[in-house]
Amino acid sequence: MLNFLFLNKLKPLIAILFISSLVYSCQPSIDEEVAFYHWKSTFDLSDALNQLLVDQEVERLFVKYIDIDLEGGQVRPVSPVHFIGTAYQDYDIVPCIYITNRTFQKENLQPERLAEQIWDYVQQINEKYSITPHEYQFDCDWTPSTRQAYFAFLNTIHQLKGDAILNSTLRLHQLRYPEETGVPPVDKATLMYYNMGDIEDVEEVNSILNNEKGQAYLTGAAYPLKLDVALPVYSWYLVYRLGKLETIIKGGATNDLLELDAIEKTGENTFLVKQNLYFEEHYLYKGDRLRLETPTTDALETAANALNKIKNRSGTLLFYHLDEALPSLYPPDSIDRIVKHYFQ
Repeated sequence: MLNFLFLNKLKPLIAILFISSLVYSCQPSIDEEVAFYHWKSTFDLSDALNQLLVDQEVERLFVKYIDIDLEGGQVRPVSPVHFIGTAYQDYDIVPCIYITNRTFQKENLQPERLAEQIWDYVQQINEKYSITPHEYQFDCDWTPSTRQAYFAFLNTIHQLKGDAILNSTLRLHQLRYPEETGVPPVDKATLMYYNMGDIEDVEEVNSILNNEKGQAYLTGAAYPLKLDVALPVYSWYLVYRLGKLETIIKGGATNDLLELDAIEKTGENTFLVKQNLYFEEHYLYKGDRLRLETPTTDALETAANALNKIKNRSGTLLFYHLDEALPSLYPPDSIDRIVKHYFQ
């Protein structure tokens, strides 16, 4: 009798566990991948960066091939990539082409013709370095007014790419409001989860990564495209003069500033220039205010926790970007922690 009662009590539990296992087994699985951006014109990895890539078992690198911008009323290629050595051959290279939004604002622009010209230019780089890409990424912060031209451009690229995957970057406002900004005609997209604060605001805490602002965009229906996700692992100084943003000095560490007698620390990550000086090839004036922005590992973990819940995400987590300062800013255990939170 006791055994019979026990079994009766156990049956509902078994049923719950059985149903849970079925539900779990029906969840779509994703192939977890860590990849990095390389956003410099010269591709020449140091031993430290090579070791970081080995430690993270990185197989793919998203490499900026070229910038496209409007100069003197003409669309021009700027800063094409130059590969040094043969280290790049160890990786599956994804060419990234950055195009300014103002490029698509040009009067009488023929986006289809522009796509053909850029595609030819990119193929010349592939041929020069014997690279056969399986994916291409186009990076443009398009707006409702440039959507038609940019999407026409992408449609032409789609016809040219063959079997390769076509990927477009996606900003937070484009994720949250696809009805207004449109959905690009590509195979997948990459959500750039950074540069979300107000860079012009001298009182902004961190314009690179502001989770309070960023997470507000993550609500809503699933985006119609599969999403890779990119997180920031870089640092910069913002220089404000008379309350307005004067310039951006890429790269940075607190110690670099504190070693200078002409610099006074005024907050956790803010500084005051007490006398004129040259710093990192920039001339700073007395009274200039600097803000050092570096996303902390804790903040990146928080971001990863929020992003792993977004609908329709792929299994690719990207870090922007490979830089000589990266190993010191984010040691291997920091990257490991962020990755763990994203794939948990």
